Amino acid sequence: MRIYWLRVLLGGFLIEVVLAIVLLGGFAAAGVDIASGVSPASAVIIGVGCFAAAFLIVLWLGRGIDSHLVLHGFLMGLVATLIYVGLVGGSGQMSSALAAYGPATFVTLNLVRIAGAVCGGVVCERGRAAHPAML
Repeated sequence: MRIYWLRVLLGGFLIEVVLAIVLLGGFAAAGVDIASGVSPASAVIIGVGCFAAAFLIVLWLGRGIDSHLVLHGFLMGLVATLIYVGLVGGSGQMSSALAAYGPATFVTLNLVRIAGAVCGGVVCERGRAAHPAML
């Protein structure tokens, strides 16, 4: 079994870059300050964004991976989550993030990111099974 670590790391990084640009930029453009607290509507938007970004990036990067696409998707989502938690924790903002989101929402949204990446891997894997000539 070969794991494409460069794609895993690139995928995790790209997921976080896309989320930062789209979600933070979108909330800033809408005048929503999520630092003071995340409303249920904002949490849903963040969750959908996390799922979609991870799903689409795994679909894109999964095209060049030979096998174990679900594992690669999981690893990309895990790397993205570790980058996010590392940035938040490393900047000393973990307590602020937990207060803004609430612990359950914080954990749930991070799991949604991983779930989106895994689902992207599943779709890639099924696409390969349906069209084996794509290899």
